[in-house]
Amino acid sequence: MSKGKTITLWILSGLLAALFLFAGGFKLVKPEMAKAGFVQMGYAAWFAIFIGVCEVLGGIGVLIPRVAGLAAACLSVIMIGAVYTVVSHHMYGDAVVPAITFLLLIFVSYTRFTSGRASQAQAAAPGK
Repeated sequence: MSKGKTITLWILSGLLAALFLFAGGFKLVKPEMAKAGFVQMGYAAWFAIFIGVCEVLGGIGVLIPRVAGLAAACLSVIMIGAVYTVVSHHMYGDAVVPAITFLLLIFVSYTRFTSGRASQAQAAAPGK
């Protein structure tokens, strides 16, 4: 992977990690506010805590190269749910941020998975 792409990947991973650590941390630090929002959208109150834990763990995982691809893929599933939730409540303008976040997570996941395969193939090559 080129140096520029590596730098871009790390900056993007850091920003995504900050986003999810903040969002998930808020759900865990202020659970009553998060639960109220989830109930208003039609979800069970406990689901706010579950999503908060997933976001915090995913935010940490995005920063660990071995699991970053998987963490980004899992967080992208949460973003699909976020887009669905706001669109199903006819809040179309609110769907922009989770949709862009989804695309960035897919980029990180794809890049991590393909760079991991390339380094494994290079390590397995005979004579190296």
